[in-house]
Amino acid sequence: MTKPTHKKAIIVIAIIVIVTVLLSFLANSFIEQKIGEELQNVSESTKIEYTSINANIWTGHVEVESPTILVSGETTNKTILDAKLKSIKINDIGYWDLLFNDKITIESLVIDELVAKYKHNSVVKNEDYQSSFLDKIKQVIHAEKIAINKADVLITNYESDSIILSIPNFNFEVLDLQIDPKASTANKKITYNDFELKAENLKWATNTYDDILVDDIHFTNNSAMLKGFKLKTKYSKSEYSSILNKERDHFNLSIAALRFDHLDFGIDNAEKFYFNSNKVYLKSLDAEIYRDKLVTDDVSRKLLYGTALRALNFNLGLKSIEIEDGAISYLEKVKTDEQAGRLDFIEMNAKISNLGNTFGDQETTIAIQTKFMKNSSLKVDWNFKVSDTTDQFMFKANLGSFNATQLAQFTKPNLNVDLNGELNQTYFTISGNPYTSRIDLKIKYDDFEVLILKKDGREKNNFLSTLVNLFVSKDSDEDKRDFRYGQSDQVDRDVTKSVFNFVWLNIRDGLLSAMAGNGEKEN
Repeated sequence: MTKPTHKKAIIVIAIIVIVTVLLSFLANSFIEQKIGEELQNVSESTKIEYTSINANIWTGHVEVESPTILVSGETTNKTILDAKLKSIKINDIGYWDLLFNDKITIESLVIDELVAKYKHNSVVKNEDYQSSFLDKIKQVIHAEKIAINKADVLITNYESDSIILSIPNFNFEVLDLQIDPKASTANKKITYNDFELKAENLKWATNTYDDILVDDIHFTNNSAMLKGFKLKTKYSKSEYSSILNKERDHFNLSIAALRFDHLDFGIDNAEKFYFNSNKVYLKSLDAEIYRDKLVTDDVSRKLLYGTALRALNFNLGLKSIEIEDGAISYLEKVKTDEQAGRLDFIEMNAKISNLGNTFGDQETTIAIQTKFMKNSSLKVDWNFKVSDTTDQFMFKANLGSFNATQLAQFTKPNLNVDLNGELNQTYFTISGNPYTSRIDLKIKYDDFEVLILKKDGREKNNFLSTLVNLFVSKDSDEDKRDFRYGQSDQVDRDVTKSVFNFVWLNIRDGLLSAMAGNGEKEN
């Protein structure tokens, strides 16, 4: 090559480089300008500001630095979304798909340090939000990865400004996400391959009265772990009673660890939500449930658990649930000048199988081992079929040695009854349906005495106490028998009361039959 030719080649290359750089600069500037214009014209109710936009046509990289987003309500000027971010980064935009396949593809979208405050309008249905979101998307969108890092999200009520959801530390990553607004079914409109969610110090107002709080959450496509889970009523017991127009439980519940294994959830082909898990594990459940009976009764019909599960508007399938080292206390207040009566179940371990509405003819079984009133062993076996529309059930229990005086703090204020004596062993089986049941009971006891109290609950009513004890056998082995037997073929349920009230009515009739009847076993 001659020297002039060599020089020409260098000049040509230099020109190509300069033109390429210039065109790249112009193209990048054009893209940055177009993005800026689009951000400024999202809608009349949306205002977006930022410090800079950086684009690179060769790498498909776009970064918006320090954006702020303000969204106002369509019918008012009140701000409903106030969001500030460190940056939004999009990597490797697929120009070919964008130009020729009417599809937006990106390698990753990374949202850093989002701080968002959103005011939720409860009048607008959730379906409307989803519909509005999908209606605005005209092309298929595919992202290999979307990540939200170090977010702080706060959702409040539009009218009262009370907190609905607060997650001050939130991280989320989803892989292989695709949004197809033209897909034929709901479960195909938004699809993904895997995701991971991590959050700390979540607070969620589940309803008007109760909050869920979680210290730590780790959620993936097939598992979930929640640590420091709590369900708490927002008000003190006295304040709560003053604002209720009918009775409702006051909750103080905590779970040290709640884990879901082999988790599967989503929208099925029938466009119905489903939630399945092969194993649910609860460690150190601690619950105090308080009810003020001085508040007006809730006379609505109470469903048995089988009926309630069958009536769910989504598909639930929890194959196995295990509770380890649980404790439950139930308190009931019936007199203004008396403390609430209390029933305690501690050292509780339980296994539940087939809980949900997806197991067909398989039985739901509940097996519980616990200590009742701190030192009496109690074993419960309970089963029913959710698919059985007649709601037949079987409830069996085995109570070990129990001093009846331990019930005094519950029976005295609630029933004006004081009990004395030792229940050495009690077995009973209840079989029934939502309206009526039968109980078979056998009991071994010593020195049993029933004391009927006057209306003030403090003094003994000598006449009624003497009368009742005339009919109650003092010991189960008066006639050299170890056990006395009791039965009741017709225990009617009060459908405005819970299933546990139904169990209590059966126990009451069974005890009355065993202690005041002939004590003989039916043939």
